[in-house]
Amino acid sequence: MARRGNAASFDIDDLDEKIIAALRDNGRIATRDLARVVGVKEATVRAHLRRLEDNNIVRVVAMRDLAALGYDCLSAVGIQVKGRPAADVAADLAKIDQVITAAVSIGTHDLEIQVVARDLQELDALLTGVIAKVDGVDQLYPSVALKVMKYVSEWAPF
Repeated sequence: MARRGNAASFDIDDLDEKIIAALRDNGRIATRDLARVVGVKEATVRAHLRRLEDNNIVRVVAMRDLAALGYDCLSAVGIQVKGRPAADVAADLAKIDQVITAAVSIGTHDLEIQVVARDLQELDALLTGVIAKVDGVDQLYPSVALKVMKYVSEWAPF
């Protein structure tokens, strides 16, 4: 995961955790209301938010709700790469809208990606008609999620 700033040496205190939790519930909450929720003065919340943002600990963004948008298929795909550096292939795959994660890996596969599709027909077209045709993709090893037991969307925006 790419890091910016000095997040590795940053200590998050209990108030920071409360602020982050409140922002997860409502990212559009006004600072005044956020202060009321966490039980401190607005100036204190502003200072903590500024410190969290300056140290790249939090970033308030809008995220799509995959299920609400009709993306009912989630698939993890292992990929074997041939003829190109794995990082270059991953960068090309990351440009595809329905690829929600792309990582160079060690082990059984050179790359691991996660993709979303509205249905199995769309997943088939994505895997065989788009991803398989990316230069350097040699073999695909898809796994379709039958029932998603946990998906923590606030960890990774789409």
